[in-house]
Amino acid sequence: MKKLTLCIVVFVAAFGLAQTDSSQQKAIQDAVHLREVPRYNLIIDLGITQPTANYGDVARSGLQIGAEFSYYTNKHLGLGISIRHQSNEFGFLDFQNDDRTSVTSNNWTNTSIAIGPTYSFTKGRFQFDAFAKTGVAFLNTPENTVSEIGIGNTQVFSNDTANESASSAYLEGGLRFNYYFRRSVQVFFSPQYHTTLGKPIAYSYRDDTSNAPIPPNLFKKINASNLIFSIGIKIAIGKEYSNAEMRIDD
Repeated sequence: MKKLTLCIVVFVAAFGLAQTDSSQQKAIQDAVHLREVPRYNLIIDLGITQPTANYGDVARSGLQIGAEFSYYTNKHLGLGISIRHQSNEFGFLDFQNDDRTSVTSNNWTNTSIAIGPTYSFTKGRFQFDAFAKTGVAFLNTPENTVSEIGIGNTQVFSNDTANESASSAYLEGGLRFNYYFRRSVQVFFSPQYHTTLGKPIAYSYRDDTSNAPIPPNLFKKINASNLIFSIGIKIAIGKEYSNAEMRIDD
């Protein structure tokens, strides 16, 4: 009888422990910070710019820094507004060797303000974001001139400030691969593509010995287009999640 009673006590204790463990596991699975996203977020990133397309003929890599405020209507859909500053060195391709050998110290920069949607998918501590934004970019392309010495001649390359625009329409898009470092803080890696629209930048090239007007075929207009690789941090502002639940930090 004592053995039977002992067996019953052990069984009940084990069952209760299993139920407690199951409840704890369910609570973990249902934890709000593992199934929702903060409603308000501040996003800051720093990265490297790599010029693409025709912009790669006249620009070299540089740096960018950006900040964004995002608002989530639900755990998948958000709206963000961002401000971003990008820089690139000015340096033309060597017209014989296709190698950038001449650069100047006057960087080309643009500062953009953009707004657009974000789609997010969260799995545990990991979150994936895909975003696209449109806005306006304010360009600063100081006058630059470089010379390339070839066989028997020298060509001069310069940007044409008289035919450039101070601002243009702007488009950006990219991905963010986030990891929840804490319930209110994510760190991320982000590949992005950014470009102006309407070809606001102009440049020309000519023979050094010629003072004649620049022929139309030696005059080009291009967009400032960069592929960007950045790292950053996403910080929750406040404790409210997108479903109106509140974060508990205890």
